[in-house]
Amino acid sequence: MMQAGEILSKALNRLGFYSLMYPEYPSRIRGGDNHVLVVFSEEKYLAPAEKIDLLLAFGRENYERHLGEIREIREIGEKRGFEAGEIGLEEIAKKLGNLLVANTAGLGFIWRILGFELGILEEQIKEEFWGKPEILKLNLEAVRKGYETGREIGGIREIREIREGRKIKNYSGNEAMVEGFWEAKCGFAAIYPMTPINSILTMLALRSEVQVFRPEDEIAGIMAAIGASYAGKRAMVATSGGGFSLMVEGLGMAGMAEIPLVIVVGQRTGPSTGMATFSSQADLNFVINAGQGEFPRIVLAPGDVGECRRFGEEAFYLAEKYQVPVILLTDKYLAESRFSEDKEKLKQKEDEDKLYNDYRNYGSYKRYQITDSGISPRALPGQTVFLTNSYEHDEWGFSSDDKENREKMMAKRMRKLKGLEEQEGLRGMEKYGDEKAEVTLVGWGSTKEIILDFLKDHPDFNFLHIWRPWPFPQKAIEILQESKRVICIEENFSGQLAAIIERFTLKKVERVLKDDGRPFFRGELREKILNPNF
Repeated sequence: MMQAGEILSKALNRLGFYSLMYPEYPSRIRGGDNHVLVVFSEEKYLAPAEKIDLLLAFGRENYERHLGEIREIREIGEKRGFEAGEIGLEEIAKKLGNLLVANTAGLGFIWRILGFELGILEEQIKEEFWGKPEILKLNLEAVRKGYETGREIGGIREIREIREGRKIKNYSGNEAMVEGFWEAKCGFAAIYPMTPINSILTMLALRSEVQVFRPEDEIAGIMAAIGASYAGKRAMVATSGGGFSLMVEGLGMAGMAEIPLVIVVGQRTGPSTGMATFSSQADLNFVINAGQGEFPRIVLAPGDVGECRRFGEEAFYLAEKYQVPVILLTDKYLAESRFSEDKEKLKQKEDEDKLYNDYRNYGSYKRYQITDSGISPRALPGQTVFLTNSYEHDEWGFSSDDKENREKMMAKRMRKLKGLEEQEGLRGMEKYGDEKAEVTLVGWGSTKEIILDFLKDHPDFNFLHIWRPWPFPQKAIEILQESKRVICIEENFSGQLAAIIERFTLKKVERVLKDDGRPFFRGELREKILNPNF
């Protein structure tokens, strides 16, 4: 079902449309209500829609379950809901000898209902099954027969060709992030499978340059990545909230030993197993505060595929320059849904002077040398003799309980990120809309494009997107202190970012919250923002 939705959304991109594909599936091996929502438009920013224009369901039970989602229409007599068996799509698959191609026949049916030329969809199917001639032939036959079914049953629109030549790229958040990892020359990944980061493991394993280790558990995973980073590899782990819980002691070790590490945390509902295949934004406080004691860390929360790719690369740069853990905080909605972006906006970044390590003469080398910046020179095993220590230590790395040494080493570590925004040009935020708007919407992570979709029709609001929630951006504090009214939009129960904003600005922040495992839907968000009683 997800592959069919992917093919459809990519084919729509070929026509010049922007598309969003949002999948839902239960936490079970087989069965249950598996469905995808595809939204497309000539405008860029899209949000999931609670009401749909066209329903194609496989099985009467699924048809009845989703029938109420079809929005009311004025066109009398135009049917917008179809059950695959009743219109003959399953019979097409049976005759072709493979029940799976009922989905492909369904794509052909939908394509004809929408009134598009079949050739564009055929191009996408050829790309999807390239290198598999027998499977390709079977799917092409299925899509053509499904297209004819659409012509016979519901082809009420004239064929229209709107190809504009616009180059649009289609990504899931995980795919875009992995491209960033490749650009950063990630050399080691230790990943224990867990929704929604599983595809990161699969994609990294395709590249021989990345040594991929599937550990017995998340504790072994983070310790292996710390070891690889200590030895000089650009190393990462990927997990969800439950797996990150097991990694927390290792996180503290990386903080004390000052070993660079990139950690992807794909949020899903909690606590415990929660709803394992559904989305959430409830781990922000967790990743900011995880670990005993205090140590610096950077939390990046991409909001779209462009930021997934950018931060996937920059995370390694920041981890190695500042010798801290960098956490990439994503969620199931962003990780597994498919989004489209103009191709030129996804180009590789211009290479910059990346001083990951400054390999000088380490004749009198101190691994934890106290410096004004808090960042000590970093050598790798084999370059010189040194000691790395997870216990409190002196400049040479020897364990120490001395109180004066403790104060100096804590101060050294904690001033690493001082001036982060000025040093890297990382403002940590982006502002959209009219500067003079009296109401400022604030969001982080995957709410970005959903809020920008709202902004298209409501220019009397502006929007502050926080993509680096920690350390919290100083510029964002200044903007929010000057705003007349602030509404924070989050997919958690309490408003975790709102509480952080209140802490830094001493200003009351209104909250628009949702915590049912799904993203904000278009009409739902409008009602919650515009209704004064929300």
